[in-house]
Amino acid sequence: MSRPFRVEGDDMKAIVVALVLASVLLVMSSAAQAGTIYWTLAHEWAPQGHSSRMAAGDLDGDGDIDISLFDATPITQFWNVGTPTEPAWQLGPSPYQDVPSCTQQVGGLGDLNADGDLDLVITCWYDDFVRFYWNVGTPQNPAWAADLSVFDGVPFGGAHGSPRLADMDGDGDLDLMLGSWTGRIRYARNVGTAFRPAYEYVGWVDGIPQVGGSNPTIALGDLDSDGDLDLVRVSYGTWPECYENVGTPQVFEFAENPDMMTGVTIPPTGYGKGVDLMDIDADGDPDMILARGYGENLLFLNGGATPVERTSWGVIKAVYR
Repeated sequence: MSRPFRVEGDDMKAIVVALVLASVLLVMSSAAQAGTIYWTLAHEWAPQGHSSRMAAGDLDGDGDIDISLFDATPITQFWNVGTPTEPAWQLGPSPYQDVPSCTQQVGGLGDLNADGDLDLVITCWYDDFVRFYWNVGTPQNPAWAADLSVFDGVPFGGAHGSPRLADMDGDGDLDLMLGSWTGRIRYARNVGTAFRPAYEYVGWVDGIPQVGGSNPTIALGDLDSDGDLDLVRVSYGTWPECYENVGTPQVFEFAENPDMMTGVTIPPTGYGKGVDLMDIDADGDPDMILARGYGENLLFLNGGATPVERTSWGVIKAVYR
C-alpha cells in the first residue's frame, strides 16, 4: 500500500507563504480599481446656449463655480448666479476681454501664486509653447497679464492641447498636465513652491493610451474620494473614458476603469467636445460637465463610489516575519 503524500517542516512553511502571498496579490489585483462610481444626469443644472472646451472655477469670488468656454472668441463665460449647492447660469459678460484670442484655444485655471485668485493657462493650435496669464486683478474682478516664462521649457508641439493645473505629487503646489492631439498627456512638475512656481518637464504619462478621435480634452479630480486625482478624457471619437489613479497622492499611476463612468448615458448623436470636473452641489465630491459637439452641455452628479478595501505591502512583509 502506498504511503500518503506529506509535506513537513520547511517545505510546509514555503507552501503556506506562497499561498498567502498569492491570495494577497489576488486581493491587491482586485483592489487596484475602485468598485463603481454612480452618476446621475442633472439636466436642469447644466448651462445651455454654448457648448465648448471648458474650465471651471470661481472667477467672481462668490463661493460657487463658474465655467469658462474657450472655443469662443473672445473666451465666453457662464456665470453661476445661483448658490454653491444649486447652480443657475447667466451667459456673459466675458472676463477675458484683455486676453488675445487664438485658433482652437483650450484653457485651464488654477492659483499658481497662492494669492487667492485664479490664474490662466492656454494652449493654441499653432503654438509650440504654453501661454500663461497671471490674474493681476482680485478674486472678485479678474484682470490678466501675460508671462511666457512660467512654462518656458515645457514642450507642447501644437494642435489640440488640453492644459490642466493640479497637484499631482501631493506637495501643495500646482503641476501641469498637458493633453496633446493624440490623446497622450505630458507632465510637468512644479519644483518651486505654492507661491513661486518653477516647472520641470518630466515626460509622457504612462497608462493613458492614444485616442482614436481628435481634439481630446482632459479633466482631473478625486472621483472616488481616496485622496488622489483621477482623470477623465473625451474626444471627437470617444465619449468619457475614466482612468483611475491606482497610485498615491504623491506618485500617480493610471489604469482605465470603465466602472467609474456608471450611469453616464449620452445621446446617440454628437461627439465629445469638452469635459471638466467640479463640485457643483458642494457635497465634497467632483461632479462632471460634458460638452457635446451639437451644442448641448450635460451635467452629471457624482453619487459616490462603492468602496474597495485596498491591501498594503505591509501584509506581504508580515508573512515573511
